[in-house]
Amino acid sequence: MRLDVLIADKEFSSLNNFDSNSNKKLKNTTINFSINNSKIINDIKQLDLIFLSTELDNYEDILNSSIENNTYVILLTDNNHRVNKESKYIDYLYRPINTNSYTYKIEHYTNILKQDMLLKQEQEVSNSIINNITNPIFSTDGEKVVFANDYFYKLTNCHSIETINRKYLEIGDIFIEHENCFTNLNNDWLDKCSQETLNVCIMNQENENKFFTLQKIKLTHNSTDIILLNDISHEINHKKELYTLLYTDNLTNLPNRAKLIKELQNDENLVLSSICILDINSFKEINDFYGHKAGDLILIELGKLIKKNIEEYKSLKLYKFPSDTYCITNTENNKKEFLKTIENILEVSYKTVFNFDQYEIDIRLTAGMSFSNKNNKLITADIALQTAKKDHKDFMIFYDELDKFQEYENNMLWTKKLKSAFNRDNIEVYFQPLINNRTLKVDKYECLVRLIDEDGKVVAPFFFLDISKKSNQYTKLTKIVIEKSFKKFKNLPFEFSVNISYEDIEDPEFLVFIKEMIKEYDLAEKVVFEILEDENVKNYSLLILFIDEIKALGCKVAIDDFGSGYSNFEHLLKMNVDYLKIDASLIKNIATDENSYKITKTIVEFAKSLNLQTIAEYVENKEIFELTKELGVDYSQGYYFSAPIANPELVDFKNGDK
Repeated sequence: MRLDVLIADKEFSSLNNFDSNSNKKLKNTTINFSINNSKIINDIKQLDLIFLSTELDNYEDILNSSIENNTYVILLTDNNHRVNKESKYIDYLYRPINTNSYTYKIEHYTNILKQDMLLKQEQEVSNSIINNITNPIFSTDGEKVVFANDYFYKLTNCHSIETINRKYLEIGDIFIEHENCFTNLNNDWLDKCSQETLNVCIMNQENENKFFTLQKIKLTHNSTDIILLNDISHEINHKKELYTLLYTDNLTNLPNRAKLIKELQNDENLVLSSICILDINSFKEINDFYGHKAGDLILIELGKLIKKNIEEYKSLKLYKFPSDTYCITNTENNKKEFLKTIENILEVSYKTVFNFDQYEIDIRLTAGMSFSNKNNKLITADIALQTAKKDHKDFMIFYDELDKFQEYENNMLWTKKLKSAFNRDNIEVYFQPLINNRTLKVDKYECLVRLIDEDGKVVAPFFFLDISKKSNQYTKLTKIVIEKSFKKFKNLPFEFSVNISYEDIEDPEFLVFIKEMIKEYDLAEKVVFEILEDENVKNYSLLILFIDEIKALGCKVAIDDFGSGYSNFEHLLKMNVDYLKIDASLIKNIATDENSYKITKTIVEFAKSLNLQTIAEYVENKEIFELTKELGVDYSQGYYFSAPIANPELVDFKNGDK
């Protein structure tokens, strides 16, 4: 590089002599002499270094112009004389000055200018790379934005750094308040960005909310941070769409049963004192006689009618359950008032005439209520509803005493059967194939527990699983299934899955047992652990830690019954899982219920965005199978292909053998 130096000093009179002495040391350096202020200011942009005497008239003009143009200035002055100005471009040389003093300073600033040139080149290359990255990026000194790429300008609808810093007084003001997103209330976003992944919301130029994760890259050489914004709007919008489909009734827009279950699971402070389930009598006949449009109209209008009759009570909330059923929950312990409200709804609905085309349609409701403190109110309210229908009553109230003796008798019977099965080694494993939807080959089997009764009858887990939990035998049952499954698949070419619950995971010895099984059978790459995410999950940190431990061993993980009322999308994003098993309640209705189809479609798209594979349970016929393939589901499982079997011998279904 070539250096242009100017000496502006009346006392300097030996330029030729200086040139001859310095040429050997100062190669590629041009040295000129001038004390003409206007000429110096005109040429200042071409100069790299100026030696400026403070004795020149109006030398301050040259000094100010140099600083504005980022030109280094060395002031020639007497000892202890300094100008009242601070800048990295100002230096001093004190008289008396000789040729060596000039030479030393020129050599010193030659090195500085070389470093500046390299840094500028690096910055130009970096800026070029950053501008070609399609993510919005900006860099900050902690207070202001100091650089932004074109995508960040477009996102913020700004055209310059100055515009950005005027629009946002604090950088953190860019992030707007939104559910489950970080907001900069304490002006600590930069520190938090170093400690955790932050989800933020930014409003773009179309006034749309866009969602990003922040990635911080620390630049130590200039104490700035580069902030990379990774767009997660697609995943967030998928999640919102899926949330709406899962938790809202598609026809009435009322919250549905899954929404109620989610609220009960997630809100520890939500305690229901009573529940009422309402059902339209002979609704099938209304649909058959007047048509489905009339039936839909009645469902919508009845929802509005019930909502109007409870809106004055803050403790009451309405949900739309499947088919022609509604549910009212009550959080206050006022039995008489709740009963009076339900009786009023029954009377008002009976007196209301629903008009459809030229028809006037009358309906009648039946109600089941539960004030039970010992049993599940949803189940017991439904029992009361069915009893009321059977006895042709307008409503029935469930009390704990009605159910207590029968439950006790049933528990005793199955506790005895379970104990006998353990003693006789009559806990067996059956296997249901999982079909690759693309190849129609059997890639995997799910291992399912069965109890062999004393008379040789194969008993499904529906009859004894809850009893095993109540009698503290559940994890023992799980361990038997795991060990027998490992033995079975040791020399088979299939991947296999076993079901585990949160109760198993809570047991500190359970993970030790799994590690022992993997060490003994060496099947880590074949086994998939299916975890049911239900209301029993109390500590998600423990669940996530367990999944990480299992994955570290080389095993795979599936989330079972995804899409049920207990599915938690926030936690799913933090779980390092491999498969989502779509809940059977969605798959079995996929061909007949538009809402089930939409939810399944959104789950599949959501899973693909997270690079997860999907499995459809309850594939019972060809129509369901074809729809799951059409939606992009990876695997199918159900009676259309095979019931659970005693030996995993099936290989493929290419020839249509079902």
